[in-house]
Amino acid sequence: MKPKRDARRDFLDLTALDLAEDEPRESPLFLRRFDGPGLERELKDAGLFAGLAARGYADLVLRTAFESGEHRLRVLARGEPEALVDLRLSEESLLTSRLSPRPAGLDTLSVLSIHWLEMQDPRASFTPERPQLPGQRHPGLRLTRPLMLRIHAWAAAWGKDAVLNVPEYFHNAVFYSSVYRFVSPARQGRFEALRRDLGALHVAAASAALDAGRVAEEPDGRPFTWEAAEMATPLTEPLRRYLGSVEWARAAAAVRDGVRFRLRD
Repeated sequence: MKPKRDARRDFLDLTALDLAEDEPRESPLFLRRFDGPGLERELKDAGLFAGLAARGYADLVLRTAFESGEHRLRVLARGEPEALVDLRLSEESLLTSRLSPRPAGLDTLSVLSIHWLEMQDPRASFTPERPQLPGQRHPGLRLTRPLMLRIHAWAAAWGKDAVLNVPEYFHNAVFYSSVYRFVSPARQGRFEALRRDLGALHVAAASAALDAGRVAEEPDGRPFTWEAAEMATPLTEPLRRYLGSVEWARAAAAVRDGVRFRLRD
């Protein structure tokens, strides 16, 4: 499944590192570092294979490719047509010049960007307790944490400033918010306002309402459209200081306290 719309960046791209490489479509190395056996060891050590085996998927196949500047990993059960895991990553350097407030001493970010992550269990069914979320074809595997921890470990080992995630839907941002923040304080403030004003709804219902255009922004009542933007988990001190600064917090709070949302009839 492809994302429903292109993400709108709060940063200006300085260099998409992989785009500068003349790599074949079928890349022999995932993220230019892991061959097949090495990548399999990484995923086993992360606990992903054990988690999949516990869900009835013991015989697994890894497929990697380099497509449109992104390294893609798919994990499939042998003989099954649908991927259990579909992950797209790239290494990038990004300018921060459009951010307000400007981060002191942080003109560029070296990041590992997660462009898309889908983890699904094709054999499972949705239930009232686990309803279908926008963009889902099957229920999730509940194995996001071990994979994300391994991605974060890669980024830290490679000296990245952050892991970036671009939540395509509101519920993605909610699920990631325990670890990630929007780098733009204005985006963070609007996200916090949405959580406040839609807090009476189950996250699935809130996300579906946003996806269907049934959330209005006050005072004029115009439909509010969720737009994907970068969330980050900082790995180096300059970005930690920026996201933890009084200026960033004040800017986010000003936007949060200055906007209201409601469900449209």
